[in-house]
Amino acid sequence: MDCIRKKVKEEIDAGWIGPNRSCEYYPCHYDGQDCTFCYCPFYPCHDTRFGEMIKTKKLGDVWSCSPCLMIHDEDVCKFISSKIKELGITEPDDPKLAALFDNAAEIYLKKQ
Repeated sequence: MDCIRKKVKEEIDAGWIGPNRSCEYYPCHYDGQDCTFCYCPFYPCHDTRFGEMIKTKKLGDVWSCSPCLMIHDEDVCKFISSKIKELGITEPDDPKLAALFDNAAEIYLKKQ
């Protein structure tokens, strides 16, 4: 989890970037995806609309969000980025960041 927190911290510092077509992995999910958050700042959200617990040989039970594309939606990323700036969020462990999940999910699910 520390490596995820470190990457999310970098993403918070960078702000909204949109699609990153210069990334060697682009597109890792779909063309036009928003790459502001390569790593989800809500991981693990434990919301079964976006993933599920799976058993792994090495780590045991792990939250898998592989089918979730919410964090690559442009409207979701713009919302989160603007709130991060507005609320002065600088760290991935800030409870104000986690509190944005429900609104971000609502934005995404309305489009589905």
